[in-house]
Amino acid sequence: MSEYQTYSIVEIRDECKETKTFVLDKGINAKPGNFVMIWLPGIGEKPISISSGSPLELTLKKFGIFTSALFELKEGSTVWIRGPYGNSFLDFTSNASKKYIVAGGTGAAPLAFLVDKLKENRERPTIFLGVRNKESVIFEKRFQQVSNLFIATSDGSYGTKGFATELFKKVDIANSNSQFFICGPEKMMLDAAQKAMKYVNPENIFLSLERYMKCGCGICGGCEMSGLRICVDGPVFPYKTILECEDFGKYKRDKTGKKVEL
Repeated sequence: MSEYQTYSIVEIRDECKETKTFVLDKGINAKPGNFVMIWLPGIGEKPISISSGSPLELTLKKFGIFTSALFELKEGSTVWIRGPYGNSFLDFTSNASKKYIVAGGTGAAPLAFLVDKLKENRERPTIFLGVRNKESVIFEKRFQQVSNLFIATSDGSYGTKGFATELFKKVDIANSNSQFFICGPEKMMLDAAQKAMKYVNPENIFLSLERYMKCGCGICGGCEMSGLRICVDGPVFPYKTILECEDFGKYKRDKTGKKVEL
């Protein structure tokens, strides 16, 4: 387990309603898909995906006691961070393939970091962003500058009405060697991965998973899914690896370790 490092918040950006990006005062040696554990004394500790590494940026939605406390912080406040942990989308990217990014809600955060890295390689991926409504859209300008962006909203208030997978019809998926990178709510990821298999093999589909984590480094077992520890075996997995996992898209573990339905 790595030691905590102190960071100061230098900027807080409102991405959309109840979603903020916290820009910190220094960078971290991380790759897209990695996460950090952020600690607030007296409140607790949570894993957070990295939306940019230089400087370190964390993008999250207000949900529950911990994030509510984080949202109360101001510029100049101190947070304690350890990590980065986990593997990366870059561990699986192929320079020879066309990239398709499928993001659901704040699942766009680690994927935004990936898109930035693809830009450095002069790659222009296609992004399918699915959100609940127009007010929930995040990173629109950021994505438009470096990618072919398509947006879907559940209520039809912006872009295409429906889920992100509805946007697959908007483009001609290049070929079977293309790669899909997916992050969002787990049921959405299951649906997206299944539909992506119409175009590519499961070894070319990669998903970033989220589970309840206490340690972040493989000790506690709280993030176990069908024998996999999300924090050290992932959080990024080829769909081929989790295709037969009975828990994926169906069950998670609560803070006591009990398996509960998603």
